[in-house]
Amino acid sequence: PRQSFVMVKGAALLLPAEEPPPAEPPPTEPLSQAPGQQEQHLHLMMQLLRPQDAIRLAVRLESARPRRVRYLLVVRPEEEGAEAETALLGVDFAHEGAARCTLGMVLPLWSDTQVFLDGDG
Repeated sequence: PRQSFVMVKGAALLLPAEEPPPAEPPPTEPLSQAPGQQEQHLHLMMQLLRPQDAIRLAVRLESARPRRVRYLLVVRPEEEGAEAETALLGVDFAHEGAARCTLGMVLPLWSDTQVFLDGDG
């Protein structure tokens, strides 16, 4: 899977292969996170995917449990015309420095899917 991404305040956006990275990357480190921790999380999450899949968007979510770290991923295969196979994945880390993550939710996105996220953040 692709490893070219931009991170801003807990969200990571994967860049298409043909698009060059931005000249000046935005600040990538939230105040509450250790340096490189978000990159480590992305690497571990990519290991959950099939080889043909790519993360299109990864957003760190607020968790009801203080130590748990949660992400919402938009994932789809890299081949042309694979938009019909897009899915939302919920990924959990037991704590900030966890060396593995678990898949907590898989939601396929169909052409008529509507997703509503409830909460204040």
